Amino acid sequence: MTDHITRERVHTRTITLDGFARSDGLIDVEGEIIDVKTYDFPNRERGLIMANEPLHHMKVRITVDENLEIKDAEAETVAAPYSICPSAAIGFVNLIGQRIGPGWRNKTRAAIGGIAGCTHITELMGPVATVAIQTLYGEEARKRRAAGVDNKAANDTSSLADSCIGHALDHDAAMALAEERKSNKG
Repeated sequence: MTDHITRERVHTRTITLDGFARSDGLIDVEGEIIDVKTYDFPNRERGLIMANEPLHHMKVRITVDENLEIKDAEAETVAAPYSICPSAAIGFVNLIGQRIGPGWRNKTRAAIGGIAGCTHITELMGPVATVAIQTLYGEEARKRRAAGVDNKAANDTSSLADSCIGHALDHDAAMALAEERKSNKG
C-alpha cells in the first residue's frame, strides 16, 4: 500500500450497524455515522468545532418484516454543521412501505434524498439494507437449525449467483476476469 509515504490522519468516518431479531418476528437495523477531524476548525453556525468532536453524527433505525418491507423508520441528527440539518429526519417516514431489493438506492434517494434530505443518512441506507438482509437470512437459518431442519435444501443461493467472486458459478472464469482486470490496471 503506502508504507513508504508519511501520512497524517485528518478525517475519520465511523459507521456502526447492528441487526436485531425482535420477539415479534420483525428485524430492526440501527445505523450510526460519525465524522470527526483531527484538528480544530471554524464553522459558521457552530463556532469552533474541536478536534475529535463530531462534525456529523446521525442515527437511523428501520424495522423490516420477513419480506424486507419497511414497517417503521426513524432518524436522528445528533450533530451537524448546520442548524437546519436535523429537519431532514422528518421525511424518513417516507421509507415505510418500501421494500429492500433491486433499485434500493434509487428508492431511498427518491424517498429521503435531495434538498429535503441528508446526504449522510441517505448514504447510510445502502449498508443498512445489507445488514437487514444479513440479519434476516441469518436469523431464518438459525431458526431452521434450532428446529432440526436441513438448511442445505433451504440454502438456495440463486439470488447470490454471480454477485461476487465467492458466489461465482464458474470460479475459473471469475479468476480469469480478476487477472484481466489486474493487467488492465494501467
